[in-house]
Amino acid sequence: MADHALNRSPSEAALNPHGTVVEAIQSSGCLLRFDATMQDVRQVSANLAEHLDIAVDSALRSTALDLLGQTLHSQVQSALQNQDRLLAALVIQRLVRGHHQRFYVMAYRSQNDVVVEFEYMPRADEQRLLPVVNEWLTRLAACRDIKQLLQILTQSVQVVTGYDRVMLCEFDRHSHRIVVAESCMQPERSLLHYHLPAIDIPEMVRNRYAENPLRNVPDVLAEPVPLVPSHDAQLPLLDMTYGYLRALSDRHKAYLQNLGVSAVLTIAIHSHKGLWGLLVCHSFTPMALSPVERDAAFNLVQMASQRLFLLQHLQEAAFLQQVLDSRELLSAERGLISQPGELFKAHGNGWLKLFGLCGMALVYGDSVTCYAETLDVYEIDIVAKWLGKQYRDEKVWCCQRLSVTELNDLVDLRDRAGLMAVRLPGEAEKNGWMLMFRKSRVRQYQWLASQTVLSAFAEGELVRQPDLPGEVWTETITDRCAAWRGIEQKAAMDLAEDLTVAISVNEISQLNKRFHQANDQLKKIAHTDSLTQVWNRYRIEQAIDAELSAAERYYRPCSILLFDVDHFKKVNDQHGHEVGDLVLKRLTSEVEKQLRATDFLGRWGGEEFIVLASNNTLDEAGNLAERLLKHVASIKFTDVGQVTVSIGVAQWRTGESRRSLLERADKAMYRAKQNGRNRFEFAQ
Repeated sequence: MADHALNRSPSEAALNPHGTVVEAIQSSGCLLRFDATMQDVRQVSANLAEHLDIAVDSALRSTALDLLGQTLHSQVQSALQNQDRLLAALVIQRLVRGHHQRFYVMAYRSQNDVVVEFEYMPRADEQRLLPVVNEWLTRLAACRDIKQLLQILTQSVQVVTGYDRVMLCEFDRHSHRIVVAESCMQPERSLLHYHLPAIDIPEMVRNRYAENPLRNVPDVLAEPVPLVPSHDAQLPLLDMTYGYLRALSDRHKAYLQNLGVSAVLTIAIHSHKGLWGLLVCHSFTPMALSPVERDAAFNLVQMASQRLFLLQHLQEAAFLQQVLDSRELLSAERGLISQPGELFKAHGNGWLKLFGLCGMALVYGDSVTCYAETLDVYEIDIVAKWLGKQYRDEKVWCCQRLSVTELNDLVDLRDRAGLMAVRLPGEAEKNGWMLMFRKSRVRQYQWLASQTVLSAFAEGELVRQPDLPGEVWTETITDRCAAWRGIEQKAAMDLAEDLTVAISVNEISQLNKRFHQANDQLKKIAHTDSLTQVWNRYRIEQAIDAELSAAERYYRPCSILLFDVDHFKKVNDQHGHEVGDLVLKRLTSEVEKQLRATDFLGRWGGEEFIVLASNNTLDEAGNLAERLLKHVASIKFTDVGQVTVSIGVAQWRTGESRRSLLERADKAMYRAKQNGRNRFEFAQ
């Protein structure tokens, strides 16, 4: 049996989203509670007669089989043997007051007890909704623009459900929400682009959405229906997390009333990172939404969320491709352009545009090189020394608001509000950094919240907005830059590594043979990944170029395996970067053991690696990929457990360039991830 509900204490399980005890349901349905074996009736809602024409006293003297009937009893009992809730609600027909009525039935466990909820289900909705929902699903699936997609989602849900206001809210890193799309029948009550504070949806509520993403309240002011009998020592409080009928708390009711809302439907949207946002539907009058309409809205949200995350991934892929193109140019120019000033002159404008910067600086060895709008050279040196002292063990340090750091007292920041500092590989002792600066941008946030709430976290000037419904404040922030995205941090680390290699190659070429020890050290920087001690990107690129030349000259096959560690960000987030580094070290060591003497392993960047399988056909490379998958999956990594990889396998085609070969392998690796990870795919 799943343990989601069983792991919660009775007191926690019975709390509603706003922390008060729930011992009632909404009047839109009825509820039956049975013991773990589904024999005895332990509790029923007081409105049982209204919905099922069964008196409460009679129900409490009956058995579960009597109340549910043989078919429904067997279905529920069978479904809950190995899970805490039905994966999908049941639709049944039942004779009530001489008429056959259909009901939408949800069943789940609460502290091992079995709970069954009944909601009346009209017949007409299905025939009406099917063509409408299919049309909107088609539009969502075809959408290629994120902003348009979100707007279509709110429109489709409004058409299907009839709510007055349908909003899509995205959570920020502080769990505040911003309304990013909206369809509102009354423009004067629009909340588009408003910000809503995290306190409105406490952490317990956000966590509960992971177990049940849907919440529906047809009538905010409707009297809650009590459960009979009330809980006592023998009858613990009921956990209705998995159901649809849980009553509102007084605090939640007051919050909705303050917004002028009489009915609400909320559907959570989750990504692989957690809770992404909420679709929130408001009606300004009570509104009974049928289960069919509710499910239709949920299905629209599911389709839109899948499309949303795909489009986001495509945007990130396009960004990474631009970074890759820049790195390819650096690779091609090694030995030709290698001084920091020359590198900035050749590529600086492209990097500024790509990362949204106003300037860059490189602190390498005893030299400081600045490009575009940064700080004075002596100030850059101060910044590097401060970073080396405060963040000596960090690979990347990001700040959106330098004015609140010690640097504000050490240097004249001017309008440089943000900084991403990336430590140069192999330069820890020399305090080498790549520094990326962003200018401040004036930002205004419209907050629907009280001044008391905002004072706890607001960073800018607050001005009350008159003549608006509710208490609305405008927060103006003038000394903060755009957030540094995780994908930008990863790309910057790769770029810093390439810059280090490019500069190191130049130093190696200029060293006199008499300085043998220094020469060996620089060669190691140029050819070997400092963490895993396998070939770095520069060296594996050299090897691939040499192998492709030999393959073309001698008409022999050549293949590559491009692989990436699955969910590696999760390893770093949960266990820390030191543990993540140990995983990469162990992984490369184990992979090397599986290779032939003529195979070569290199780190492509981050958690991506390449195996160059010389004189190998596609089938032979596939056999090697299969062997690597099994071996890696069999290893138990300290603190982490099992780690898997996804592999793209590509064989060189006559006349094909290294870049084309790598692109095909990269696409194959992406398909391996899309198809479930811990697998390999052949390149097309």
